[in-house]
Amino acid sequence: MKRIFNDALREYCARDYYPWHMPGHKRQNQLLTHTFGVEYDVTELPGLDNLLAPEGVIDESRNQLPKIYRSYASYYLVNGSTSGLLTAISAICKPGDTIIMARHCHKAVYHAVALLELTPVYLYPTVIMPYNISGSISPEQIEEALQSHENAKAVILPSPTYEGVLSDIDGIQKLVHRAGAYLIVDEAHGAHLEFGLDVPASAVRCGADCVIQSLHKTLPCYNSCALLHLCRKDKSLQERIERYLGVYQTSSPSYQLVANMEDCIATVDSWRNSKMVEYYSCLRQYRAKWERLKQIHLLTIEEVQEQGSFAYDESKLVFCLPNGLITGVEFATLMEEQYGMIVEMASRNYVIAMTSVADSEAAFQRLDRALQKLDKELLQMPSRTVASGEEVEIPKELAGTVNELVYLPGPAWQRPNHLVLLEEAENLIAGDFVTVYPPGIPVLVPGERISKKIIQYIKICIESNLTVQGITVRKEKENQLVFLSVL
Repeated sequence: MKRIFNDALREYCARDYYPWHMPGHKRQNQLLTHTFGVEYDVTELPGLDNLLAPEGVIDESRNQLPKIYRSYASYYLVNGSTSGLLTAISAICKPGDTIIMARHCHKAVYHAVALLELTPVYLYPTVIMPYNISGSISPEQIEEALQSHENAKAVILPSPTYEGVLSDIDGIQKLVHRAGAYLIVDEAHGAHLEFGLDVPASAVRCGADCVIQSLHKTLPCYNSCALLHLCRKDKSLQERIERYLGVYQTSSPSYQLVANMEDCIATVDSWRNSKMVEYYSCLRQYRAKWERLKQIHLLTIEEVQEQGSFAYDESKLVFCLPNGLITGVEFATLMEEQYGMIVEMASRNYVIAMTSVADSEAAFQRLDRALQKLDKELLQMPSRTVASGEEVEIPKELAGTVNELVYLPGPAWQRPNHLVLLEEAENLIAGDFVTVYPPGIPVLVPGERISKKIIQYIKICIESNLTVQGITVRKEKENQLVFLSVL
């Protein structure tokens, strides 16, 4: 057998690329105290405890986490935030319950809805224009949904979002608890908030019931490392959480990941008044500089709030292309090919560069040189002309167009389906999830009617070289045919 992936990985990592993407350790071995090789890849051995039923050293380690995060109980996750989201929803909701959820939730939330055959009530966030970036869910939206759906068992939303937009979790939790429901916050992109300087408070401290964080996204931790926090004293819920952790986590957990999580948290906790202060100082210095670019626009806290969102996480660098000279995908390609900068995500209108405490002054300087040069190149680039009829009305990214729900996602996902051409799918019912990835937010959910706007949007994503999951592409002679799964 040829070592195809091994060779590709080794070749890629040997290049002089700088990672403005997750994981947050930025491939720096020296950052943490310990690096664990294969000699530490062990299983449940005497003295090393059992992750899924801890009674010894893992239990002792886990019991330190509430002291840091001020949670009631916290759990190490080796299957990422996906396992935490599935666990929290399954522990709180019974099959057939109603759940109020932000439409821009991660696909793992939709999978839980389908598996438990829950009835979803979608809330659509504000949209930050003209870039079609999903914004906040407001307390007013939550209150109205709770009044209209008094039987709702839970509310779930992402905060911060992939682009760094936060909702008013403190205001929302008061409404949710007054209604007798539970609040779950997908804080996968906010694991660093606990340790930051003058940053929005973590959902754990704001009073959510369950909070899920991906350590690997914004902290120096290995991929798949995450935490689930239970933030209120609820023995019954705690028992159900621990039961479902055994369902959604592997029965053969990597103890290297457990050790890495403990080391990461201990290290970053000790950096609150040192490295974290230096990191935020450097970040803010360069943000101020990049806000003065001419053709590349850095999304700011002020404009996010002016357009109706609650708060913003400045660690996310969202570089927008307001003049239409190039797309986000083209911008990302130039950054890679000309400057060796690899961004986290490229959309049609913007790119995301993720920062972390691992980014040094030299790293920010290197990014600055690339941005300054590219900004000058764009100043000299002639304006694009749009052919007649080329412009189409784009749905508000993943959050603005309300899809008609014909069947509940769970039953619809189980029904027989077949493929039809994308162009012939209008008014038919989706049989599978269609997701633009990253960030992993479904454009279509099983059981929803396929509108003309959604078809246009999927076409735009494909033409913009974005990754669209849930479609089938076939080559016939010189044509590329795109199919959707429908009921």
